[in-house]
Amino acid sequence: MSFGGIAREGFITGSIGAAIVASWFLIVDVVSGRPFFTPAMLGRAFFWGFSDPTAVDISLPAVVGYSMVHVLAFVLIGIIAVLLACQVERVPATLFIVAVFFAVFEFGFYVTVAIVAQPILGAMAWWAVAIGNALAALGMGYFLWHTHPRIRQALRQHPLGAVAD
Repeated sequence: MSFGGIAREGFITGSIGAAIVASWFLIVDVVSGRPFFTPAMLGRAFFWGFSDPTAVDISLPAVVGYSMVHVLAFVLIGIIAVLLACQVERVPATLFIVAVFFAVFEFGFYVTVAIVAQPILGAMAWWAVAIGNALAALGMGYFLWHTHPRIRQALRQHPLGAVAD
């Protein structure tokens, strides 16, 4: 696959993940009676260093600014996921690397959030973050599963990436 193809597919993959997480937190925020609270809170913390979730006002610059960072982060993750999918198509045994990448990414995400966002963690339920990430991973994985049919063929020949001796 060409660089342009990887970038395009990574953009789509990442956009799917970003849209799923944003939609999930919009639902969580609406149910709690505070639409757009999560991106406003994270935007305030990211750009202006606010650490008191009770003092967050929902403003367009905070919501849009954080949303842009959110999408960019997911596009980068999408590009990495596409590169890994291409590798699994060529060498099925590298499926293990994909599983390790996912586990390390998730662990790293939670550690980073715990260190960087300590003051605002109380405003975000851990289960909401975990569900949002799981939904995004499923959506992105579903897209890649359908855009890389050779992965399915390779896994039929080498279940779970196993190779013959």
